[in-house]
Amino acid sequence: MSDSASTRTKTLSGTIDSESTESPLIFDRWTNNISYRQLVISSCIGIFQLLWHPYVHDLRRLLPFLFLYQIFSIFVVYPLFYLELALGVVTKKGVLNCWDLAPVARGIGFAMMCVCILSALAAGAAGAWSLALLVHSAHAFLPWLHCAAAAVPPCAARHRPLPAGSETPPQSFFFNFVLDLKRDGLAGGLGNVVWELSTYYIVCWILVYLVVIKRIYSYSKLVLFKDLLSYFVLVCCAVGAMRLEGATRMFKDAEWSVMFDGLQMWREALEYALVEMTVCQGSLVMLGSYCPKSQHKLGTTAMFSFAVSKTSCVAAALILGATHGALVTDYDTDANIKPGAASAIILWSDYVARVPGSQFWSALIFFNLFLLSITTAALLVQTVMSTFTGRSIRKITWAFLIVACLLFCLIGVITLCTQGGLYIMNFLLSWPVSKPRVPIAAVMATVITYVYGQTTFCEDVYFAVGEYPSLFMRVCWALSPAVMMIAFAGGASTAVTSETTAGWLLVAITVMPVLIVMLFYAIFKCRVRNIVRDEK
Repeated sequence: MSDSASTRTKTLSGTIDSESTESPLIFDRWTNNISYRQLVISSCIGIFQLLWHPYVHDLRRLLPFLFLYQIFSIFVVYPLFYLELALGVVTKKGVLNCWDLAPVARGIGFAMMCVCILSALAAGAAGAWSLALLVHSAHAFLPWLHCAAAAVPPCAARHRPLPAGSETPPQSFFFNFVLDLKRDGLAGGLGNVVWELSTYYIVCWILVYLVVIKRIYSYSKLVLFKDLLSYFVLVCCAVGAMRLEGATRMFKDAEWSVMFDGLQMWREALEYALVEMTVCQGSLVMLGSYCPKSQHKLGTTAMFSFAVSKTSCVAAALILGATHGALVTDYDTDANIKPGAASAIILWSDYVARVPGSQFWSALIFFNLFLLSITTAALLVQTVMSTFTGRSIRKITWAFLIVACLLFCLIGVITLCTQGGLYIMNFLLSWPVSKPRVPIAAVMATVITYVYGQTTFCEDVYFAVGEYPSLFMRVCWALSPAVMMIAFAGGASTAVTSETTAGWLLVAITVMPVLIVMLFYAIFKCRVRNIVRDEK
């Protein structure tokens, strides 16, 4: 079967009988460079770019953090983005099979799959939150414009003193009426299941199933609409944020000396940069494996993706920072915004309450966040499903997809959709979704540079797409592993709590496949050498 001009056509040449049964090639392929490039670029505009900002709750650290984030993005993460995408382009295989070029690193694929699955859980929860606020935007007036009389802890209206422990109207509504949040943390368990939130979560995964079942080549129009809508929302919100009283407070309150208080902020900036560029979750390998057979400017695609990721992420962070500054100005004191996954969605809620036509903007913004959650989760699930390309299961991939979505629903409902679900969400984003990416990226760059051979890999890229990676890329691949491991080790938390213990344990479990495979490979090589030596 030959490739047609349509972007919806798929298939490599050959029939099922001619495929390799051991490591089959990806059989769905884009035949149009523009549509393929659009899909790769769109992977850098997702829910994490607009919703996960670790320091929007702290105006003193927000700008220094963003500065470190940009430095790491340019010199570490952008070259790794190119490297992971090129790995899929060169091998034309999935996340697990692509490491056939260096068997010692096969465990990297399993570690990436763990990060991918946990990230999909978090994206689904963010979709449920966004859908809940989208539904509540249809009320006669936004329910978080005013305080509920029976709110516990107390809610303070704007332009009044904000006592310690009290909450702003958007905080109070989100915690009390959307999440039904347990205020004592995870003491005593997760609490009851919040059925309204669970319904929204299940709806999200039904939509994810409907998107993924159409396969990767059907995303083109959806992601184009999503990208245009996201930039429209960001531009409009940026214009509105500049008009807020107190919007420049984050520039006045910034304390640049916090960058030298230790390596923790440096490590978090590196982790954040990896998350925002979707590195080390396997999606880029999967997207690279769908590269068109015609020559493709990989560097141009990487550069556009980098620009899109930075503009969307930084724009969202500055808009939320401006909103936080307006909150502080309203109350003339700290706004009591808590760190974690909820801080951004609370600030988005507060932003729409400040602009004319608040109901329209609320519906538009939360619809955009909901759409970003669905497409992000769909991309992550497609990454998982792309590993199932063998001819023995290709015809029943739909069954694997149904089972996967049902498992995501079950796990999410009994954890993320409970009264303690916010704490689980914060734990996921702070630990297994972000921290394992640093050692995984370091090992990936080390293997390609020093084990497989950087020159050999660059020649493979040249034969695949007709371009040779630049000197900047090659130098960064060689030096970045040491930088990443220093930041990872030096920024490790010294405080021993139940959360840090559980977090490091889960990080170790995620990274464990890399170490186990390397250990078994070393033992196997030693035994083979001994056998050969004895025979001589």
